[in-house]
Order: sequence, then structure tokens, then C-alpha cells
Amino acid sequence: MDFRQLNYFIAVAEEKTITAAAERLHMAQPPLSQQLKQMEEELGTPLIERTPRQTRLTAAGTALYYEALKLVEQLAESEQLVRETGDGLKGQLKIGVNTLSDNLLPQALMDFQKDFPNVTFAIHQGESQQLCELVRKRKIELAIVRYPLDLKGFSMKFLKSEPFYFVCDGSAKKGPAPDDFHGIAGSKLMLPSTEGLGVYHSIIEYLAKYQLNPGSISTCSDIRLLFSLIEQGFCTSIVPETVLNMYPHYQVETHLLEDPLFQTSFGVIWLEERYLSKMATAFLEYLADF
Repeated sequence: MDFRQLNYFIAVAEEKTITAAAERLHMAQPPLSQQLKQMEEELGTPLIERTPRQTRLTAAGTALYYEALKLVEQLAESEQLVRETGDGLKGQLKIGVNTLSDNLLPQALMDFQKDFPNVTFAIHQGESQQLCELVRKRKIELAIVRYPLDLKGFSMKFLKSEPFYFVCDGSAKKGPAPDDFHGIAGSKLMLPSTEGLGVYHSIIEYLAKYQLNPGSISTCSDIRLLFSLIEQGFCTSIVPETVLNMYPHYQVETHLLEDPLFQTSFGVIWLEERYLSKMATAFLEYLADF
């Protein structure tokens, strides 16, 4: 077997069908089937079970899949190490950033690019849990995420904590004063996070702590649309300070929620056991100023 065949096998294992794997590999189906047959003959055991709808790994195939992932990853890391040692920092740095934190990257990227002009970037935006999965699958190397999260198996670097703000259109007394939470309690909240994720969970806990019962709770992951709806009086929201600073041009009224325990925090994560490229290690230093 060679690494080319291992990559073929990984594609079949993950795509579940020969047809889908061939499309992913940009090759015809018959040559891919021949390569799989050759691997099985060489190893003397079936690797996949073929059914009319999909393929399924045998016990031997499952064992090979996990070993193949390790070998292919080790090869990629070795190639990266050689490139970095021989020519300095160059290549592509793959980064993920949480939807509510994407204003953190521009200055860090600009400063980094000035010092390392040969580095290019692949930037993925998404919810924190989605980014964790991309890191686990080695699709990206670093991810800026919002807590709380299950970070077992990850290394992390804390970046910043920040308060929340209640945001409304200002047409009525909707903002909370120290002893007046009627604005929140009676409003139509639309939260900037998907149900069950970190920011959403933190806000729901805050509402429960003060026994606040909004008229309704909706969600909207499109932050521009959210602020437009707030500006038009359609809803109110509770957002982290970073999100508020991302859209200063909207005509909205903001109120700091001063509870010191009501904070949101974010940091950058990477796989605990994975070799961290010199590019990623260097970029971590540029995030230290946040």
C-alpha cells in the first residue's frame, strides 16, 4: 500500500459509497474500485462490505481507517515541518472563527501578514461547536470559540471576557435600570446564538437568575439582520460587547448589564495531541493582544 491508496480508502470510508468517494477524489469509479480490490488482495482480508445503497467497513476496514488517518496526518505534519525548517514560514494557515467574534481577526491577520507575507489563509466562520468538529477532523488548525464548551482533547488559550448588553430601538422605556427589568421581561427577545450553544445558554441562565420572562425568545444567527430588526422595533436582544462594537452604525439603544457574573468569554483552541505548525504557533502570539 502507498499513501495514495490510503487516501482513496479514507474517502470511501467517509463518503459511504464508491460513487461519492470517486467524486470527492475527482476520479472515475472503476479505477477506484480496482485500487480497493488491490488493497484487499494485498492485505488478504475484505475491507468493506458492499450493499446496494452504500459501503460499510468491516472490522479490518475500521482498524485500517483509523491507522490511515494517523499515517496521512503524520505525513502532512512532516511535510509541513520540512517546509517550515527549510524556507521559513509559508503555506496556508487554516483558521475558524465564531460567528460572534469575527471582528477579532482583521488586525491580527494584517499584522501577521506584514511579518510573514508568504503565508496564505483559509478562514471558516461558524458556531463554536461546529468549529470544534472541524478542528477534530483536522479541517482547520486553530479556532476562535465562545465558552462554555466541552474542550476535552483540546488545548486552549484564553483571550478575553466581556459583558453583555441589552439592545432595543429606544422607542419606549425598554432598558433595564438597577431595579427595573421590565424592559427585558416584557420584550420580544431575539438572541444572536443557536439554541443550546454557549452564548444562548449564558443568556437563558441570566434570565432565570432574575426570574425574567420575556414575551418570546427567538434566535437569529445573521447579526446584520438581527440589528436591522432591532432598529425597526421588531425585537430586542442581548448581545456580547464585541457584537455591539461590530455594528456601531445602527440606531439602537444599548444598556450594559452590569452583573459581574454575567460575562461571556472566548479563546483560541487547537488539538491537544496534534503537532502545531510554526505558522499556527506564531499566529497565537498575534492574538495575545486582544
